[in-house]
Amino acid sequence: MLLTSRSQALLKVILDSAHPLKIREVANGFQVSERTIKYDLENIRQWLKERNIILHSQPNKGIWISEADEVLQGLRHSLNAHGGRDVILHQKERAKHLAFILLLSDGYQRLHDLADHVGVSRNTVVVDVKETEKLLNGLHLELVSKQRYGIRVEGSERQKRYALECLTHDSLDGSVMYRLVQGVLPENGPGTEAGSLLEKWLISQPELDEIIRLTKRFVGKLDKSLPDRTLISIMIRLCIVVNRVKRGHVVSVDEADLAEAAEWGSYSLFVRKVHEMCERLHMKIPEHEIAYSSLPLLEAEQVHMKRRASRQSMDIFQAARELIQKVGEIVRTPLWDDPELGEHLFAHLNDRMTKYMQGVLYPNPLTEEIRRSYARMFDAVKRSCEEVFWPYGIYLMDADIAYLVLHFQAGYDRWQDKKKACALVVCGTGRGTARFLKNHLESEVRSLRVVGLCSTLEVEKYLATREVDVIISVLPVKTEVPVVIVNPLPTRQDIGRILACLEALQLEPELESDGVRKHSAKSPNAWMPVQTAELSLRDLPLVERLSQDVIVKGYEISCKLMEAFRGQLTEQTASGLALHVQLMVNRLAFGSSYDEWDRHSGEETAAHSSWRTRVNQIMQEAGVNVPQSEVTAILRYFSEKEGGANEC
Repeated sequence: MLLTSRSQALLKVILDSAHPLKIREVANGFQVSERTIKYDLENIRQWLKERNIILHSQPNKGIWISEADEVLQGLRHSLNAHGGRDVILHQKERAKHLAFILLLSDGYQRLHDLADHVGVSRNTVVVDVKETEKLLNGLHLELVSKQRYGIRVEGSERQKRYALECLTHDSLDGSVMYRLVQGVLPENGPGTEAGSLLEKWLISQPELDEIIRLTKRFVGKLDKSLPDRTLISIMIRLCIVVNRVKRGHVVSVDEADLAEAAEWGSYSLFVRKVHEMCERLHMKIPEHEIAYSSLPLLEAEQVHMKRRASRQSMDIFQAARELIQKVGEIVRTPLWDDPELGEHLFAHLNDRMTKYMQGVLYPNPLTEEIRRSYARMFDAVKRSCEEVFWPYGIYLMDADIAYLVLHFQAGYDRWQDKKKACALVVCGTGRGTARFLKNHLESEVRSLRVVGLCSTLEVEKYLATREVDVIISVLPVKTEVPVVIVNPLPTRQDIGRILACLEALQLEPELESDGVRKHSAKSPNAWMPVQTAELSLRDLPLVERLSQDVIVKGYEISCKLMEAFRGQLTEQTASGLALHVQLMVNRLAFGSSYDEWDRHSGEETAAHSSWRTRVNQIMQEAGVNVPQSEVTAILRYFSEKEGGANEC
């Protein structure tokens, strides 16, 4: 019994789930019909039956496998270790399979040999090769054919390695990445049973054990821990380096790689550990290959700005703004009005583009889950990235797209929260019944926000000071604002009337054909945060003074920064920095500063170090206690212009 690739993916989801799965939920996740999932489940049931394992199913409960952990682990290993003949692949998966074969081949490959390898007819493999050609073209490689010889991949060694890394990252699922990282932990041995795909295409089990041992010993000598994505990235790169060097394929010397690696304080330790591994594997890796191998371990701050500029001419700040504009137009949401999205996206792209220029890829164990959970946003971000980045020769993997999707989805969710209808709940006293209604209505109607509770006698007084979209009352109320009368214990009919009223209000901001938001005629102050309606009248003066202090302090600091770093700012990054500082002061005022963008290795370039010192000095003079994660975020707006000097 053979499994289709979708059945295999479905079985992995069942194995990794801690609770029974509903067929409807699974169908939504895979974006197929429930009938298709039921058909796949029959195949899975037969496949498991051959292995004396039962797939349980029960109405209103779901599907699950009830076996010991050792049995489940064995099933995962069987799924990860499949070969071309052990699973029925879809065309896109066969295209990746063929790409691996061609990239690792030293010469031409005949079509009938490729057809035999993936278990399809010659006519089918001809179509599959065209898909492979599209895939390789996106990775800046060319597929060439020669009569009576076959086909081969044409491109530089560095481009071929980049393609191999892309394919490998894309083929590893989250559970395999997790077990690879587990193998690096001091308490675990090297045998993680997670290297099936790596062993299939790149290296042997003893070689993988040596790479895991190298990584473990190297990490054990560092002062700070490394993120999981860095560990996975360095292991995959080392696997490819070992494979290619042993077969006589060496990348050309890149002085930028050597210089960047040499500035890294832990580079000598890394070189020593690589030489120890080479002795055990009876091979020799050239110095420039070791520098190439170390790039995933280098931090963004270590890349010289002049070398960065020589490798890329794209304005990242402008690219982030353009990306937000395009995604917002596709999902018909004014994402460009969200300063938090712009700030976070710029910081992420700044780091990612630096790594991209170094040829470094980062894995994302949640890529498939993000793609399934946010399919519409994933498609919008991917299409927009192609329009924004492809003209610069930048091709982002799905793993990169998935990281960006999280930023955009967070912005979309913030917008959804803002456009909730503001409701005033009214009862006889404005106390017990109103409080119950508030909790009940907000749980039942997600597009509703209760901004106030009052009695029938207080309605006009409340409306004179606050903006309300709808009144929900248990008693008749006379006012110009739409009113929905409900029972003290709202029925389904009551909820239906509320939803109908909200739909008639049409509160959702609409976009013009050119993507520009239409301004609502409901109120001239529609831009005001709806949260102000939730504040008590006596609190408004205090909030006003607080926001005034935040604005003044942010303006003061941004002026000092722009004066000190005039030579490192463009007109666009200067405006971005000004907004960033305003938001930073606001974060500090409410105790929510950055913590995810701090450095995890201690070295910086001399320029970055001097900039950091000057920024800290400015903050100290302003009387603001700023964590270094915030300083790191500010440094991303600076660039060392050619011929420009730091006047700090």
